Amino acid sequence: MDTLTGRTIQALKTHISDNQLSAGIKLGSLNELSQQFGVSRTVIREAVSALRSEGVVEARHGVGVFVRDIPRAGAEDPGTFDADVALAPLSRLKTSFMDLLELRMAFEVHAAGLAAVRRSWAQESNIWNAARQFEASLDDEAALDHLDFVFHRSIAEATNNGAFIEFFSLMSLQILPQPAFSKELNPALITSDYVQNTVVEHRAICEAISTGSPEKAREAMRAHLNRSHLRYRGFADGGASPLSNVARDD
Repeated sequence: MDTLTGRTIQALKTHISDNQLSAGIKLGSLNELSQQFGVSRTVIREAVSALRSEGVVEARHGVGVFVRDIPRAGAEDPGTFDADVALAPLSRLKTSFMDLLELRMAFEVHAAGLAAVRRSWAQESNIWNAARQFEASLDDEAALDHLDFVFHRSIAEATNNGAFIEFFSLMSLQILPQPAFSKELNPALITSDYVQNTVVEHRAICEAISTGSPEKAREAMRAHLNRSHLRYRGFADGGASPLSNVARDD
């Protein structure tokens, strides 16, 4: 995928393979890597997370990022991610959009519960930072979709289950329509109150995870996604926009 994160992932892999860095070599801290590759901490964190899932690097809390395995070059390089190829099996699913939303709810509600009991303090900090970045960017409509994605993915990462992380990244491309926070496309729904409600719900999820209670975390995520589920219900039978008729559900 030709995104900044995708290019950073490839740049990190190239850096490791070209310099023949062996397992155990320290690449640097997130701050050092973001400066070295000229990207934000958010982007470098996403790239490191993806490489960690592939087994290329490992992140040691309070120490830095280390090489775990040298990435293989060539056409079969797992870092060369083709969204069309990856999503092809999903596109053949004989199911409805609403069914996929229910699948997302089951997955993310469980992920929130796992995050509450498995997260490290750094992962908890990532979740809070993502929520705060979303809140700080309410006037930047173009950034909200990405920041919402980062928030939900940070929770998947806090499960410390590689399958959860990869499943979320794959499924989110299929079931999260973009742009979801466009006031221009959905003026009846994307109001200041609506976005502020999302901020409040994100905070509630953060607080529940921080308490270490899987029950509270699952309930907070369930409430958040249920509102999202309800807003699409009016779209299920067809409509000009997947977010039309939602205002009546709020």
